[in-house]
Amino acid sequence: MPLLQPQDPTAIQFRWHKLTTWPLLMLGFRPLFMLAGLSAVLSISVWIFILNGQLEWHHKYPAIYWHAHEMLFGFAGAVVAGFLLTAAQNWTQKATLNGAALLSLCGIWLAARLSFFIPQSSATLTLLLQATFWLLLLVNLSSVIITARSKNNRVFIFSVGVIGCCNIAFLTALNNGDFLQVGLLSQSSLIAYMLLIGVVSGRVIPFFIARGLQKDQKPAIRTVDRAIFYLAILCVCISPLQSSFLHAHYLNSCLLILGCLHLVRAVYWFDIRLVKVPLLWSLYVSYFAIAAGLLLCAYNRIYHLAFWRDHLHLVAISGMSLMILSMMARVTLGHTGRSLTTHLSTTIAFTCIVAAGISRAFLIHFTSPHNAWLISALMWVFGFFLFLITFSPMLLKQRLDGRQG
Repeated sequence: MPLLQPQDPTAIQFRWHKLTTWPLLMLGFRPLFMLAGLSAVLSISVWIFILNGQLEWHHKYPAIYWHAHEMLFGFAGAVVAGFLLTAAQNWTQKATLNGAALLSLCGIWLAARLSFFIPQSSATLTLLLQATFWLLLLVNLSSVIITARSKNNRVFIFSVGVIGCCNIAFLTALNNGDFLQVGLLSQSSLIAYMLLIGVVSGRVIPFFIARGLQKDQKPAIRTVDRAIFYLAILCVCISPLQSSFLHAHYLNSCLLILGCLHLVRAVYWFDIRLVKVPLLWSLYVSYFAIAAGLLLCAYNRIYHLAFWRDHLHLVAISGMSLMILSMMARVTLGHTGRSLTTHLSTTIAFTCIVAAGISRAFLIHFTSPHNAWLISALMWVFGFFLFLITFSPMLLKQRLDGRQG
């Protein structure tokens, strides 16, 4: 079954006292995509105030680690949960979290965001909340996928487990004041998302291109797909250990090969006609940005240049975050019974996130780093603000056909 191809849902009548009939709580993508959009706007807005010195940071650890955590595990974590809860129900025809259970998961996620703003608190509370969030998600996904004997999708259980472990390790190191390890785990966590993206993109991008352009789908290159998966796992394992020269050398080599393999897939999938379809070009550009960003990171690290962290943001923003935005738009349209056509505001939002990543990665060569960061952050905020005003009404209302989903 193709990933996230909506099935025919059953009709449902709204009852205010029954949470499972609330449109916002019917399926995981609805509340979690909205929370992710709010997190994207609010977290980076706070970050702008911190960068400008207009907001005082109240913890012993630097604010940069809060920023990294909220992007990797707050914003992206909500999207992963919403996407997989929706996809797993579609794959297996078994209900994932909804109603009160889904509301509880969202409440735990929100509590974890707020826990950072308790004055002089340690990361222990955040650690407990985040661990609970990932555990609940993992248990529900495992139950649904294993019960349905959906062997091809067990890889997503593994991927969520890896991301959750990275999150726990990150917060443990932060709580212990081991900031060097926190920085290394930030990189490892981003690569952990590449593990998930490598699997998802290999399934959905060629399928969506074929469907959107009404042509035959190109067959997968299995050798490349497997190599991408196992190399990503290797990178996740090596990244926290790169304090030694040997491990750093291994990581550089893995990043270089991984970037090349992603580039091979990007070239293989390309069709010039996709540039006319926003839901297609946004996915393709995001995937290409991941390949380009990984190659630039490897180049900078091999030659000991100072810009590899900036180029890592090309992977995180124009790559992962643009893919997130594009998939949130597509899933919201498809699973609320709408046609896969986008408003101008959505195209502008996609463009803003592309520009935000390019600005963060390259504008430092033409202006001060501070200005480059602010320009990138402002474009990010505007892009996700457009997502919220365009898609929130769809997420809050019932499907157009009045059915459940």
